[in-house]
Amino acid sequence: MLQAADTVGVFQVESRAQMATLPRLKPREFYDLVVEVALIRPGPIQGGSVHPYIRRRNGDEEPDCGHPLLENALSKTLGVPLFQEQLMQMAVDVADFTPAEADQLRRAMGAKRSSEKMERLKVRLYDGMARNGITGELADTIFLRLKAFSNYGFPVLSPNQHLSEPQPAGT
Repeated sequence: MLQAADTVGVFQVESRAQMATLPRLKPREFYDLVVEVALIRPGPIQGGSVHPYIRRRNGDEEPDCGHPLLENALSKTLGVPLFQEQLMQMAVDVADFTPAEADQLRRAMGAKRSSEKMERLKVRLYDGMARNGITGELADTIFLRLKAFSNYGFPVLSPNQHLSEPQPAGT
């Protein structure tokens, strides 16, 4: 049913974009549905994550995290950021942000943007990346991925909350 995109009336996977992606993603297990729902969001779309993830998932392209320091955050999703927590982990791993700073970055890039706070955190991010040997185009790419994704990405728990496995009656 899902691999054939026969999903009219199925919550979270009935949009045209979801239905167009399902046959290409070929979900085989529950986590594939979590990824499917997270993948078709403005953040991953704007961040250029959709097509690389599908190509990598189908074995048409090798997974590539872009830098060894990104492997912790991105290896489970084949080098492609899909969840808010991954972006926060990227800031921790590549720029030595504390978890609290990473959350501040997520918030500053979000709907209630503060230009002053964003600029301060951007400087902090670039300084931290430079200390870890990440400069130039790679640093810019990481920043743009964070920025494109942050406002519209799912937290990893959100699709899980909607796509929970059915519970027996009376539980």
